[in-house]
Amino acid sequence: MQKFAIFIAALFAISASAALAAPVRHAGEWETTIDKGQPLVACFPVDETLDENTLMRPLAKIPGASCKMNGIKTVGEATSISLECVIGGSTMTSNATITVTGPDAFTSRVQSKGGAIKMPNGQTVPIPDSDTVTVSRRLGPCKPGDRQITH
Repeated sequence: MQKFAIFIAALFAISASAALAAPVRHAGEWETTIDKGQPLVACFPVDETLDENTLMRPLAKIPGASCKMNGIKTVGEATSISLECVIGGSTMTSNATITVTGPDAFTSRVQSKGGAIKMPNGQTVPIPDSDTVTVSRRLGPCKPGDRQITH
């Protein structure tokens, strides 16, 4: 299940990186709420241009996973992303829609299907399909002590 948690965290990072209609996520302190849970606050110390390399970087860090982007398209305020990952020999597909909701604010929905994780005891555990909604907004400049997110 640890690989699944890493995969979801990587998808969240993609959503955070891809969410702006403009091809830049501005530096600063960002608050993100996942599925109406507790807000998470993190500091992104630099502006980052949206491109395929930026989006794929967090996925490359998932142990035992090989991911490829099938498409990324922005129309108006919405960006759509489609990707496929093979984790431990099992294929998982994900589609995300990120909508800009204001200056330095967005909502994203990531839907993932398929996949399985091989456990240390040799059993294979299916990864449940997921439908995750995140809401993110920039709060302002980073503050001392903020958890910094760097790639």
